[in-house]
Amino acid sequence: MKFIVIILLLFSLKTYADPGGCVIYKVKYVLKNGSSHTGLLPLYGYEDYGYLNDQTKTNRYCNDKEFQKLINDVFYKQQKKLTFKIYTEIHLVNFGKSVKQAGSAYPMKFAFADSSTTVQLNLDSIKYTVFLSARPADWEYSSVPIQIVDRKTSLMMQQNEVINYTMLEHPPVPESPGSIYDYNFETYFVVNYNKNISLHELINEVDNISEKIFQPEIKFISSKHKNKSQILEKEKRRTVIQIIDELRKKDIILIQVFPSC
Repeated sequence: MKFIVIILLLFSLKTYADPGGCVIYKVKYVLKNGSSHTGLLPLYGYEDYGYLNDQTKTNRYCNDKEFQKLINDVFYKQQKKLTFKIYTEIHLVNFGKSVKQAGSAYPMKFAFADSSTTVQLNLDSIKYTVFLSARPADWEYSSVPIQIVDRKTSLMMQQNEVINYTMLEHPPVPESPGSIYDYNFETYFVVNYNKNISLHELINEVDNISEKIFQPEIKFISSKHKNKSQILEKEKRRTVIQIIDELRKKDIILIQVFPSC
């Protein structure tokens, strides 16, 4: 089976379904044990919490009481979970002039965060919240999640511009023989910060990992194991983490994109 590596990313904004709006809420969370955490919480969606009023730059959740009701509704009632993650800082990938000079279109804006500056909170542990501010998100799509990277990688990405980039994807295939439904593979943007790696060399790097990175999903399609979904996730984590680590040593960052229709 042939794998596809897209050399120049001329990415249409229509490729991914509109995820609605996104507001980044900055809030202080005071816990029942007396400690507190202040952080950023992005909330996506078509609901009113995903948007701010054009004139006031606020919404009805921009106060202490309503915000606390909001997180209980979003995470506990809607998502059926008690934990959620906040970020001390969220950064954007910076594409340098060399990307434009190479004739490539600028891709979607990607957000990333330092793993040491993220905190996981439990709804049951929160005594009350103090709303501080709200602003629209700086990146466009929820299909590209905030990338969590280690401290060293985060500093490198903050201090440098992307030199060139490409994309790694696999064409959809039938979910099963004769099926009218397709299985959509995960997609990866590959951004390079290393000035010594040309676009041609970057493409060769991606070509070398393409078969390995999609192998867990290919096995999943043909598998009849009753726990094949759990096996897939475990194998994907193991495989992708290894590839990510290998590329980061060269200042090449793999950015995961969730499948979309």
